Amino acid sequence: MPLVPAALALAAGMRIVSLAPPFTEDLFAIGAGPEVVGVDAFSDRPPAARRLPRVGGLRDVNAEAVIALHPDLVVGFPYEAARLADLSRAGLRTEMLPLNDLHDDLHAIERLGVLSGHEVQARELVRSLRARLAAIAAAAKRTRRLSAFVSLGGMGSAGGGSYVDELLTLANLRNVAGGVKRPWLTFSSEDVLRAQPDVIVVPDRAPRLTGEPWSHLAAVRAGRIVSVPEDDLLRPGPRVADVLADLVAGTARWR
Repeated sequence: MPLVPAALALAAGMRIVSLAPPFTEDLFAIGAGPEVVGVDAFSDRPPAARRLPRVGGLRDVNAEAVIALHPDLVVGFPYEAARLADLSRAGLRTEMLPLNDLHDDLHAIERLGVLSGHEVQARELVRSLRARLAAIAAAAKRTRRLSAFVSLGGMGSAGGGSYVDELLTLANLRNVAGGVKRPWLTFSSEDVLRAQPDVIVVPDRAPRLTGEPWSHLAAVRAGRIVSVPEDDLLRPGPRVADVLADLVAGTARWR
């Protein structure tokens, strides 16, 4: 009898619990949606994910609820390391995938393809995403480079080397907070006033930029504000090329 590769043996009729919205979207995007039997409280895309059992939020994963679903695999990211360790000690197979940058994002898609038995679909999706990202970035590079500040709740922002920072670079935008090599940071009012970014990027559900320091920024006074859907901007996954296209299109009028 021929031996069955471990990845294929795991994938056959498997049951997957996703503890992170990006992984839920990835799994559905590569055709593994039917194998997903439970998700975290924030996995709301695609619509089919909303009908699945919920096993708690990112900070309060309910281990008992996960175990009750009898999963063959539980996937999450390092923020959930403690919960994943608990589930592993309970005898469940777990996989922890980082999502710090664009490389991590695309690697997660490929890895989930291997784990779920949808390796071919995952490779094709990543190939398509890489091609789209390259084409959008090439077109953006032919335009005038602008400086940008991403406001993630007031003065919160994304630092150099982060997923958001990489998207800005591909969109031919210079991240004024990029000198600080941290994924998430609090930028000072003084620094953003000194930088006077050409544009401000905000999630679509963010409050209006009023008062100080915003009223002293030429970009705000001139209305050079780019609104991007919050769940796209802050959520790596299969929509990454769409987010890049939104950033380029949103800044096109000021190029």
